[in-house]
Amino acid sequence: MPRTVILSGRVSPTYLDERAVRHYGLIGLLFLAVLGGCATYHPAPIDAPYMREALATPETEALRVAASSIDHPYLRPIVLDLSDGITPDEAAIVAVLANPGLRAARARRGVAAAQLFAAGVLPNPQLSATADVPLKDTTGASTAVGLGLSLDLNALFTRGTERQAARAEQDQVRLDVAWQEWQVAQSARRQAYGVAFLTREVTLARDQETALRENLAVLTEASRRGLSTDVERSAAETAYLAARTTRLDLELQRDTTRLGVLRLLGFPADAKLRLQAAALPFGADTSEYDTTAVFPSLPPADSLSAYLERRRLDLTALRFGYESQDASLRAAILRQFPTLNIGLNRLRSDSRLLSLGPALSIGIPFFDHNQGEIAVARATRSQLRKEYAARVFEARSDVSFLYKQITGFQKQVRTAVATVRAQRALVETYGRALRLGDADVLTYYRARIDLISAEVAEVQLRRTLAALSVALETTTGGLFSLPTTQNSP
Repeated sequence: MPRTVILSGRVSPTYLDERAVRHYGLIGLLFLAVLGGCATYHPAPIDAPYMREALATPETEALRVAASSIDHPYLRPIVLDLSDGITPDEAAIVAVLANPGLRAARARRGVAAAQLFAAGVLPNPQLSATADVPLKDTTGASTAVGLGLSLDLNALFTRGTERQAARAEQDQVRLDVAWQEWQVAQSARRQAYGVAFLTREVTLARDQETALRENLAVLTEASRRGLSTDVERSAAETAYLAARTTRLDLELQRDTTRLGVLRLLGFPADAKLRLQAAALPFGADTSEYDTTAVFPSLPPADSLSAYLERRRLDLTALRFGYESQDASLRAAILRQFPTLNIGLNRLRSDSRLLSLGPALSIGIPFFDHNQGEIAVARATRSQLRKEYAARVFEARSDVSFLYKQITGFQKQVRTAVATVRAQRALVETYGRALRLGDADVLTYYRARIDLISAEVAEVQLRRTLAALSVALETTTGGLFSLPTTQNSP
């Protein structure tokens, strides 16, 4: 037997037998193993260095490399060249890569992966120890001790369904993020088209302002000579000021839209990033406008709607969400059964009798049959089912609406093109007549003003048509696409 010596009220062993050494060694190794598997804390403050890095302007070279290898269900890798300005297609890719909101959204994928990992972690076994110390003992009984090891089996029963739910949720998050990336990319593309069209409109508005200013000068001189009335001069001045106001308004719209593009791209408002004004989907000059080439053929609306459920990422994500909730419902139903713990107990009674035997504990489902969790899970699954049907209905309605809008604006643009050509021919006719002395200068200027107004109206219609076309492309998940502007001049 080991001997002990009492020193200063503490028990100090003089030596330990080999069995005790082995036991303490095993306990020490177990303790070290537990510590070795523990996570450690590392602070991640929201401080100035972090904010400088998070809000820094994206590096062009890093964007170029990322754009050449982008992995997305809808977007394709491109050769990014910002030296000559950014095209709408390039803006879409840069927005996906550098938009701060998307960087935050992509962090959700890490959370979903961690949840899948957590769903697969096995439950820890439970170690219990008891000691019954005799009080006022007159029989010479010793302290009774017990040691037990048990495991919760219910966690093992539901582990498979919980992992299935977490895996489906991970797929849902992945597709939700991809759909959000697609929305941001298309928004950047649409606004980049808007800047290009507005730049063209500003140029035409300046031409109109110049023409009206020249017309005002002519009428002012004619009024001085008595060849026109003051009413005509006042009307010309009013028209000139209205044209100036229109030009200023269009410049404000262009600059505001440009700031919106920079924001989507993750660039600061003062970034020196030029948008290509010539990157229009329908030709940059009305004189070269070919109505047979600029309108991509629209597939039937019914065929677009038929492929929506397979094509749209948000609908596929909703289906994964439904599968996740269905698995969660099955797990909740499995948890309605009584809790079951099995284990092994080693006991030493007060008479020093050693015993070893199994242990079993089972919960009695008297009040709680997990009916609350089951009811919530079943109601949530029903909600997701109805939400999916509502989303499909909304998507099909959007396709039908945009389809009709596009076909209607195509007709209006063709009419506007014909009007511009006819008005241009009239201006040329008045110009020849003016040189021959067969027409007055006022008639010529009115014709010029009408031509510029017709050109502005045509560009505005084309801008609306481009926005609708991008919206249809967005809604269908790329089933309908505008002609690419990647290699636009």
